[in-house]
Amino acid sequence: MRSAVAVALILWALASVALAEVGGGNIVYEVKKMGNVVFSHESHVTDRGFGCKDCHPGIFPQERSEKKRTMAEMRRHKACGVCHNGKNAFDVRDNCYVCHGK
Repeated sequence: MRSAVAVALILWALASVALAEVGGGNIVYEVKKMGNVVFSHESHVTDRGFGCKDCHPGIFPQERSEKKRTMAEMRRHKACGVCHNGKNAFDVRDNCYVCHGK
């Protein structure tokens, strides 16, 4: 009986880890004309190896904000443009389809 409970607890723990959202999950930025942008914490943290402190609080505040981000701001290497500058990651210029989905 104890081994069955132990196995159940282990399976529950593994399922909890598998279902957990990395770094707060996806963030959707609503963009009417170009299509929404979905920022994936998982692709940046798990796939690319960034840690929370790489972006928070220096580039982005830790808590979610209603502040609108602009392409002009990104082209000046602010917000997403800090990394998406054509050197560290794809440039925000001429790569609209990578982030904006219709």
